[in-house]
Amino acid sequence: MFTGLKVWSINPLAHYQAALSLAEQNLCDFVEIYVVPGSLELSSRWKDFPGRKVIHAPHLAHNFNLADKSLSASNRKIFCEVQNYADSLSSDTIICHGGTGGNVEESIRQLAQLHDERIILENKPFWQHPEQYPDGEDLHCRGAVFEEFKYMLDTLKLRCCHDLAHTVCMSNSLKLDWEQEIKRFETLRPKIHHLSDLQQADDELDMHTALGSGELDWRRALELIAPDSWVTLETPKRSPDNLDDFAFEVRMIKAIFA
Repeated sequence: MFTGLKVWSINPLAHYQAALSLAEQNLCDFVEIYVVPGSLELSSRWKDFPGRKVIHAPHLAHNFNLADKSLSASNRKIFCEVQNYADSLSSDTIICHGGTGGNVEESIRQLAQLHDERIILENKPFWQHPEQYPDGEDLHCRGAVFEEFKYMLDTLKLRCCHDLAHTVCMSNSLKLDWEQEIKRFETLRPKIHHLSDLQQADDELDMHTALGSGELDWRRALELIAPDSWVTLETPKRSPDNLDDFAFEVRMIKAIFA
């Protein structure tokens, strides 16, 4: 199993330096960078990172919503910067969310218009965080339910990112068996996975909780995916000066799945 660090493009320089050290210790196989709009000039700091660089496009937190027709032009403008960021690091992967509200056909239309073979689609919880979409009338996430997610992948001929916590949240919302749903999403042969804990086992919203501090049986979730999977830990970094919490979580995973 390959473990990856999730950072934002504006994270402190100390996180980059810590990531280099962890890579030398085989505790950080790759990095996944969420591109904050307007931060392209910071991409150079990751060029010398020895592992794979995965790029994550912005989402509602930065007004990027592929299900909203009114944002079509601004979505393309934001994504252009994401493409430039990925180009600068020779990345072959750009993770995108399907958006919130609207309809699945609008999400498909806008994703198709981005014209980038590096895009992989991430599944979502059934519900969006209300504070991220305060004016939205429809808080349903696109690509949450397996059937819709697969339809999007098949139509666009895309690979996927399987967020395990998102699948559990969706299952909780729809009263489904989360283990069976994870198994269904795994039939899509994900290119990459996301993992975090849940504050409570029946949470319907993902809070990116630190591993071991919540109630999700994340060990069981990892047992349900291929042993050679690439897994990004989407968990908190409590200190701007180090990545000790990330290193602790990676060691936990390695101790279990060595």
